[in-house]
Amino acid sequence: MRTFEKSDKLHGVCYDVRGPVLDEAKEMERRGETVLHLNIGNPAPFGFRAPQIVLDSMEAALADPMSQGYSDSKGLLEAREEILQYHMEKGLPGLSLDHIYIGNGVSEMISLSLQALLNNGDEILIPAPDYPLWTAAAKLAGGNPVHYICDESSGWYPDIEDMEKKITDKTKGIVVINPNNPTGALYPKEILEKIVNLAREHELMIFADEIYDRLVLDGKTHTSIASLAPDLFVVTFNGLSKSHRIAGFRSGWMVLSGDLSKAKGYIEGVNMLSSMRLCANVPAQHVIA
Repeated sequence: MRTFEKSDKLHGVCYDVRGPVLDEAKEMERRGETVLHLNIGNPAPFGFRAPQIVLDSMEAALADPMSQGYSDSKGLLEAREEILQYHMEKGLPGLSLDHIYIGNGVSEMISLSLQALLNNGDEILIPAPDYPLWTAAAKLAGGNPVHYICDESSGWYPDIEDMEKKITDKTKGIVVINPNNPTGALYPKEILEKIVNLAREHELMIFADEIYDRLVLDGKTHTSIASLAPDLFVVTFNGLSKSHRIAGFRSGWMVLSGDLSKAKGYIEGVNMLSSMRLCANVPAQHVIA
């Protein structure tokens, strides 16, 4: 009898926040135990509600006939204009509307960005502990995730020496999650500059996951690593899921900045993949705008 198995591409792919750990949590609940679900950073079950202005924007968008059709594959122009303005204020260099991509959450953008880059056997440096989608998406794209240490005794900051030791001729890029998920660490400018210098020395891309950049407390400020790297090619990820408490709306984006001349082929790949999925959720794009 012929059977159908999962693709070989999925061997070694594990998305822990909605995998075996969640299955075990559900089994515990069936046994009558109380489980607090903090696995995916979902604010809604804990009573956090979106601002009314966000809900009003979505309601108005649903009544607009143009929101019922596809948008440009990169996203609504007016939404990308707002994203451009936000990241200009954060100091990102060399920005243009053509290099901003809106997706169904940052998760989609992470997967798309790695699919466009990695060949089988390519390596990418990812923090440990990490947001597990980065590891899973790298594996699915055919790459090898290589984890660098972020140690609790050092305030959960990246171990730059460990990072450098793990760079090989197969390394394509470095993932920097700042503010960090899951540790909550906010990296100071001095740490970010060391990472930039490392990427510069070894000619690496930087993937900057900054979805929590507006949830910074105690009077501290967030520095976008791309603002420190005008001569490098940086992909920055952000969105509204956390800051505006609309995780279910799936509203995220990625921004390409710096020296884009180094990444013409990569950008072509990103454009291809962006076009293949047609566009992101259009009503949610109006919330950005």
